[in-house]
Amino acid sequence: MIAKKAEVFYGRTEFDSPEVDNEVILDARNNYLRIGDFVTAKITAASEFDLVAEPV
Repeated sequence: MIAKKAEVFYGRTEFDSPEVDNEVILDARNNYLRIGDFVTAKITAASEFDLVAEPV
C-alpha cells in the first residue's frame, strides 16, 4: 500500500503492520504511483528502521 508525502512514497511490505514495523520509501520524483497501489519493488538500501526501494 502506497501513500505520498513530499517527494517520496511511503509503503510497507506485505508482512508489516502500520505504525509498528518499518516503512518502505520510494522516490516519488522518478516514479508515478497512485495512493493505494501495490508495487513490486527492489530494496536498494536500508537504515536502522526503514527500507529504500525502487519499483521493478
